[in-house]
Amino acid sequence: MSRTASSTSSVDRNAPTRPASRRPRRLVLAAAMATAALTLSACGFRPLYGDTAASRPAVTEQLAAVAVGPVPDRAGQIYRNSLERLLAGEGRGNPGRYRLDSAIRITETGLAINEDATASRYNVRVAVTYRLIAPNAGDNKTDRLLADGTVTQINGYDQISAPYATLVSRQDAIERALQEAAREVHTRLAIYFDQHGEV
Repeated sequence: MSRTASSTSSVDRNAPTRPASRRPRRLVLAAAMATAALTLSACGFRPLYGDTAASRPAVTEQLAAVAVGPVPDRAGQIYRNSLERLLAGEGRGNPGRYRLDSAIRITETGLAINEDATASRYNVRVAVTYRLIAPNAGDNKTDRLLADGTVTQINGYDQISAPYATLVSRQDAIERALQEAAREVHTRLAIYFDQHGEV
């Protein structure tokens, strides 16, 4: 009896399989990202941090219009000078349209305790409470509170045997914390003006 050959080709199970094409997966990912971007845009979301001063003139103009009120002591001077430089930026606002009142509180906490109960390392905590005000913008030409809050920055320094070196280290830690607090306040004000615009 003769055998009839099958028309179905055989498959070598030991042969290596080819990976599936990644192109469809990339297309799906790209479509998902595009959909998310459209959704955020429809909700009114606009990225703030990636924009430069030149591309966001409305925000920088409002920031440049903020007058920073006097803050007592040397710490207040450092904070105020740092914030004024940040607010000025490249804006051409009208200084005094807004007023920023600030209060600073500085505390220190000993961390590393020696055998004689003295601390060898300290944390400096700088807390800045701020209030953004639009003068004469409220009812009956009263001041209008636009935004307020508190920012906190912490830096550390070591207490060593040389008193002068410890003093310099302490002052540097406080100054860095004040400058960082000024940057945080600047960021919060930028977010406010980006969301609310001119008052």
